[in-house]
Amino acid sequence: MMRFTSMQPRSWLLRALFALLIAYILIFTIGYTLEYRVEVGATRWLTASRIVLFVVACGYLWIARAESRRLVDPFALCLVAIIATGAVSGLLIEKEWFTYFRHAFQYAFLFAFYLVGRELALRAIPAICIQLISGTIFLGYAIATILYAATPGLQSGGYSFQPNLALLPVASSLSSGNWLGAMANTLIIVAGNKRAVYIGLAIMVATYLALRVSKRWRLRPLGRIVLVGVTAPVIGIAFGFVTSVLTSSMSSYLTVPVPTVVDRFTLQPTFNAGAEATPAQEAKVDLIVRLTSARSVEVQTVWEMVKRSPAEALFGHGFGTEFTVKYISPNDYEPVQFDRSQADLEPVQIALTSGLPLALLFTAMHCGIVAMAFVRLTRVEGVNFTIALFSIGSLLDTLLGFHATNPLCWMALGIVSRQMLPEFSATIAQSPPQAATT
Repeated sequence: MMRFTSMQPRSWLLRALFALLIAYILIFTIGYTLEYRVEVGATRWLTASRIVLFVVACGYLWIARAESRRLVDPFALCLVAIIATGAVSGLLIEKEWFTYFRHAFQYAFLFAFYLVGRELALRAIPAICIQLISGTIFLGYAIATILYAATPGLQSGGYSFQPNLALLPVASSLSSGNWLGAMANTLIIVAGNKRAVYIGLAIMVATYLALRVSKRWRLRPLGRIVLVGVTAPVIGIAFGFVTSVLTSSMSSYLTVPVPTVVDRFTLQPTFNAGAEATPAQEAKVDLIVRLTSARSVEVQTVWEMVKRSPAEALFGHGFGTEFTVKYISPNDYEPVQFDRSQADLEPVQIALTSGLPLALLFTAMHCGIVAMAFVRLTRVEGVNFTIALFSIGSLLDTLLGFHATNPLCWMALGIVSRQMLPEFSATIAQSPPQAATT
């Protein structure tokens, strides 16, 4: 994701990293949905692509190790503390070693791509790279949408093809003034059936409009925040209304009703269009469980685990930890019980492996970087504006569905932190001789 003018190893690794990102995007966007029609081993391919991406990223960082002091910032140091604490705590408990190394890989992956993003922030990223990545994302999700609509059983309301990457082509289209491209990717997000991504889309569009108004009327950051707070719900409702009209008009052409994310913003049963709901069945269901997609259950479960002792609250249970969730399904009204090694919520997963203090610190710093990107959005343009807008839009989805192995998300955050919060980088990167003479 930079201008390749040299044939040095770093340039070759960047080319390899870019090609692998394209492959990863196609596997991620198409693989899961295609698996319902043809057995392609999507999970194995996705895992393999992440391992290769991680190896190449580590190789790139090794070549760029002379700049390592300039890449480290407080967020990166927090990640180091999370990895160290989780690794040591995990050795003190009974665990599944596969889960232990899986957790370690996830955090290491996040750390590596955050640092890669901070290194790329020093270089001019050609617009064509963002355009190619955005085009690949759109192509992959377009195929997934067709497969989703054409595959019986997926339209029950419980499936999502994870449209979070589609926020990048929306941001790219907004940045270039391509409203047609923005609307096409918006339709994909609506069909993707993921509420956090849909809300992130509304926030992202509202942020873009607020910035346009800010440039004309010279609004201060507080004014932009108020404007986004007012317009984001309006945009979400407007998108929902248009979606409802479109799905209603197309219902006569569809053999089965295809639900969208708009249908999920309700406490009413939506699984199989509510066909299985009765007053007696609904009396079994916790409405908070339905509204949060059972995330409230994992919060309660992990909280019960970490509050057993001060040590567990401070340092977590370590890598390799699993927990059991139990609840009444708001879909088929049957009891649900299963073991999990991965919490959906970002702070809950980090609290589980590395303790409450680091969970709160990491989440606060993550939100702080994005908040500063919002405040300083007027300072960047072009590709950098696109990346900052993408980070703003993807924040909520990352908080509610912790994607530690999403390379685009963490690279974008690294780029944003380096470009828009240079004062933190300068503090960490100050060399000993300079410090001694100050």
